[in-house]
Amino acid sequence: MNLFTCHALQRLCLVACFVVMGGCFGRYHTTPPFESEDSSHAERGMASWYGPSFHGKPSASGEPYDMWALTAAHQTLPFGTWVQVEKLSTGQSVTVRINDRGPFINGRIIDLSYAAARELTMIGEGTAEVAITILDSPNASLSSQAGKQHFWVQAGAFATLMEAMTLRERLAHDYISVRVQTVHLPSGEWHRVQVGSFPSRQRAQVISRTLENKLGVQTLIVTSN
Repeated sequence: MNLFTCHALQRLCLVACFVVMGGCFGRYHTTPPFESEDSSHAERGMASWYGPSFHGKPSASGEPYDMWALTAAHQTLPFGTWVQVEKLSTGQSVTVRINDRGPFINGRIIDLSYAAARELTMIGEGTAEVAITILDSPNASLSSQAGKQHFWVQAGAFATLMEAMTLRERLAHDYISVRVQTVHLPSGEWHRVQVGSFPSRQRAQVISRTLENKLGVQTLIVTSN
């Protein structure tokens, strides 16, 4: 084999190597981004919070912003939508009601109230990566719920109506539907404070855990048609 042939073969081998490497780099760059296998997460991104300077001022829904209520601002979700917000770095979660619009900073997907941000221990951090799961939406068809079981979370039962109403007023800051049911038992008259209603036991269990952590009580999930 002469010197010319050896140089030609070397050039061919070198070109072949670049072609193979180019193909590998091309596949690498066209690989789709990682997607979570948990399809229950409707949205994933950065959360922020807003507090004292907005307290008492009208929100986009018209109701005054209450920094002590478990609410949040979202750009597109209907007002009255309930979502669970999970802080991905710690697994902490909080359930909030959408009643405002925002956030208006690129890369952020939800603005939490001061109280909600405190539940996630993100006050000092300012922002946190979260996953949002929709629990209940006012856009759900009422007709599709007819005849189905609904779930309520019982947060307490009291022998006096005043105690029950005190808890009801406290919970009404965070939840739209809070009822007091009075029942007559052999032990006397009892007033049950219940939060609801939820179309599935899974959603009720999320609220149940939130109430147990917040109130330090043992809740009970009850059903009704």
